Amino acid sequence: MIMSKVFYLVSLPLIFCSCKNELPLNDDMSVKLFVEVGNSPFSRTVTSVDGSVDFRENDITGMFIENIDNPVEWTYRNGNWATENSMMWENRTDDFEFLAYYPCVQTDNVLRSSVPMPDLSVQSGNISDIGEKDFLVGKCVTSYADNNGIVSFSGENSFVHVYSLLHLSVINDDQSQSFSMKECSFSGEGIVTPHVYSFDTSSEGMKKSGSDDISVLQINDLSSLSAVTVLINPITLQTPLRFTLRYISGDKEYEASANLGNNFAGGSFSKITLRVIDGKLVMTGNEVTDWNVITLDEVILNGASV
Repeated sequence: MIMSKVFYLVSLPLIFCSCKNELPLNDDMSVKLFVEVGNSPFSRTVTSVDGSVDFRENDITGMFIENIDNPVEWTYRNGNWATENSMMWENRTDDFEFLAYYPCVQTDNVLRSSVPMPDLSVQSGNISDIGEKDFLVGKCVTSYADNNGIVSFSGENSFVHVYSLLHLSVINDDQSQSFSMKECSFSGEGIVTPHVYSFDTSSEGMKKSGSDDISVLQINDLSSLSAVTVLINPITLQTPLRFTLRYISGDKEYEASANLGNNFAGGSFSKITLRVIDGKLVMTGNEVTDWNVITLDEVILNGASV
């Protein structure tokens, strides 16, 4: 994601437990929320290869608030975030901690130490589907007095992408031959193993949620795509991530593989271009952005007929 200074401002009442120091009903203690994701608009769906994104109607964010065990749901409707219940700041002076995440699929039995994360083991490869899997978190400690009641998830408190995003474009330079992708796989230890997210200070971050690693992401139908976009766990691999592509050039089917590297940081956006040149698949890594932009070395893949 390109880290331009573009902001998304939403106004909404924030649910907050008010059990003491109650204020008169005509004293406006509603909270407005200012949200930023890595210095870019807080959004859900990647809509282009530069990482620009949008929210969709009825998207739901979960927020943990002090004195409330389970998260509170906020739903995106008509350009604003709203919740079923409207509660106010407890007072104007004390600091309170706000912990938020997206997407929120349930709130019952969800704890700060075990927030469900999207399953990465099944993906379509389509960039338009990334928003269903993208997991964002944010933390903000603030008081009403700090910013006139605005809880600002911005600057150092911005929402961040937790997973690592890979976008592979495929271009056929030989216009005399038809070209189409058929299927692909990504192989690396634990790249799509299920996790939960913990906001606990003692164990903050991703926690493995099962006993078994899932190390292969297989996508069986790429026929309608000219690019492959996937999310993987942030990971440092002992053995490089292996990418294997099956494609059809002319009337023959080929398979090509290459190593994509060992380090895939959370919030990184690796953009790679694959070119079919003289029967070979040439892979050029352009950038890795924040989402991070990482420049990758050029790798030439020899396509073997299968």
